[in-house]
Amino acid sequence: MGILLRRWFGPIVLLVVLLAGVGYWFYWNHLADGLKAGVERWVAERRAEGMDVEHGTVAVTGFPYRLRVSIDAPRLASPQRPMAPDWAADRLDIFFQPWNFSHAILQPIGPQSLAWGPADARMASVVQSTDMRVSVRFDAAGQLDTIAADLRDVIADGNSPLRQAARLQFHLRRNSGQSEDRPANSSNLALTGNEIVLTPDATPLGDRFDEAAVSLLLRPVPGGLSPVQLDRWRDASGVIDIDRIAFLKDSLRVSGDGSVALDLQRRPEGAMVFIVQGADRFIDALADAGQMSDIARIGLRMAVSALEKTDSEGNRKVTLPLAIQDGTVSLLKFKLFPVPPVY
Repeated sequence: MGILLRRWFGPIVLLVVLLAGVGYWFYWNHLADGLKAGVERWVAERRAEGMDVEHGTVAVTGFPYRLRVSIDAPRLASPQRPMAPDWAADRLDIFFQPWNFSHAILQPIGPQSLAWGPADARMASVVQSTDMRVSVRFDAAGQLDTIAADLRDVIADGNSPLRQAARLQFHLRRNSGQSEDRPANSSNLALTGNEIVLTPDATPLGDRFDEAAVSLLLRPVPGGLSPVQLDRWRDASGVIDIDRIAFLKDSLRVSGDGSVALDLQRRPEGAMVFIVQGADRFIDALADAGQMSDIARIGLRMAVSALEKTDSEGNRKVTLPLAIQDGTVSLLKFKLFPVPPVY
């Protein structure tokens, strides 16, 4: 019996491996067919909702370790939504692992064309990046959980306020009451960038930044961006909690936090606290953006100078409260500039 087992052990193992391989091949192809059918079903559903969806050939490759859905010439547009967004690319690759469909990696290939705004004031931009990857995760119920994007060597033109960046990272997380810091019907958003160049006059502090970051909690999530939906968000005590805002520009370093909402005139209102290194430059930039008199500017400089302290590394820093109220931005109660309605 032992001799017989030894004789047939190798062929049996080989047969099992072959059967497993054939079974996995059928399984992979079943998943591939399901993905192609899923793309077409998704397109039909979006079109039924009023979206414009176009695409060329859809192919699924990547056997055996992954599934890559390649969609040629994709285009998505929502003419019925506020700002009527429109996006197109040369190709979109979507990657899945055969054993995990709760996580997908999206990779647009080639320049991406963007358009937005009303028909009589349409805006557009072409965005290029040497590498762009978007990670999308779904929870156990199949609902969107997180989106994270990573772009390198970004160049944009047209109406985009961004002109270039060495790297941009974006993170969105939908919350449904998982914990105290993830309250129901809220979203966390974070954006970081390095070596950023904006359009001229895009900010009071200039158009070039070594680093910039913002992290916030939006609660509740507005139903949309139309005036009616934003008014409902405001009336539901909608607020944006800014957990962190920071930027580095030469010798100027600024970090802060605060919160912002909308008043009845649809203007931003809120309060923030900044820690500033290089306060003179910061104040001059904000003052130049407004209509401060020379006397008011001198008074603000004196007040800031009196509050500055030297840290353990010899850097002069100051903590500055900024308020946005009644349509005016104020720093240390000195009025800087007016704030118009958002919409």
